[in-house]
Amino acid sequence: MANRNRRANAPDVDNTIDLVQVDGLVVAKIIKHCHEEGSSAVDVAQGVLLGLVADTRLEVTNCFPFPKNLDENFDEEDYQMEMMRHLRKVNVDHLHVGWYQSTQQGAFLSTQFLESQFTYQTSIEESVVLIYDPLKTKRGFLHLKAYRLTPQAVALYKDNDFGADAIKTHHLSFESLYQEIRLVIHNSHLVNALLCELSEMVPSYEGSQYLDLGTASVLEKHLRSLTDNVDELLQDTNKFNIYQRQVVKQQQEKQKYVQKRNLENTARQARGEAPLPDEDITKVFKPIPVPPRLEPMVLSAQIAAHCQQVSLFCSQALGKLFLSEALQQPQPSQQTVLKGSSKTV
Repeated sequence: MANRNRRANAPDVDNTIDLVQVDGLVVAKIIKHCHEEGSSAVDVAQGVLLGLVADTRLEVTNCFPFPKNLDENFDEEDYQMEMMRHLRKVNVDHLHVGWYQSTQQGAFLSTQFLESQFTYQTSIEESVVLIYDPLKTKRGFLHLKAYRLTPQAVALYKDNDFGADAIKTHHLSFESLYQEIRLVIHNSHLVNALLCELSEMVPSYEGSQYLDLGTASVLEKHLRSLTDNVDELLQDTNKFNIYQRQVVKQQQEKQKYVQKRNLENTARQARGEAPLPDEDITKVFKPIPVPPRLEPMVLSAQIAAHCQQVSLFCSQALGKLFLSEALQQPQPSQQTVLKGSSKTV
């Protein structure tokens, strides 16, 4: 029964794209661009994804970056159209299928990010966004993810109403704000053969540091970002609590005002006087503006993403610690040898 109710309340699933296939050349271009321009916490590297759609599979075959230093007279749309026009002349896939962006420790969720993806999905239904983390890649973890907005989030942005009632009407929560699309990296057979030859050239001792606890710094940065996001969410929660208290106080004042006018009208009727004219109560008590709930929802989604990464790195670190402990303990055969040597001495 619980599973049935869970399925009934489950959000609509976007079946437009269920797989993103990225060519190895595109991954190399994204990594090069993000490491050159998006390695700091301030700079963010962004670019355009080009490719084609085959059924429910999105194939990303090429990309090009956005220029970093923009002039006042620079037109971003003209630049994209000109680049795609040049690519079409050299017989390269020029269909616009999304965009990519660099991030630091997975902190990519923001209202600006959601607005950009909403613009892409409304103009190009199959578009996705690729998120790449240069710092994690330097630590040995290739972090390249594909995301799309859910249909509920798209409908909410179309209505342009981010109040609590609108979010409740669309059955939207921080868990259903966006969805991750499965991503695979595709290479040609020649590239795969080259990778096999390069793997054989690598010395045997290289790349075998499986018990390296290099995730400690990554885990620390995730925890710092998680703490900052929790503090921001707490501030927004306090603002919403203040708004609720103000609404309750205003409702009480309205009731007192209506009761006072009713008593005064009753006294005037007893004296034979005309009752007071009807007055619009909304002019006396102006409605309190509802604080938008989109920013707290984005913060909650970012906190959930950080918690997922912290859980992943903690499980890896604990597994490595247990393996290290088992390797450092002497084996039974070594213990007998040590005992025998102590007796001979």
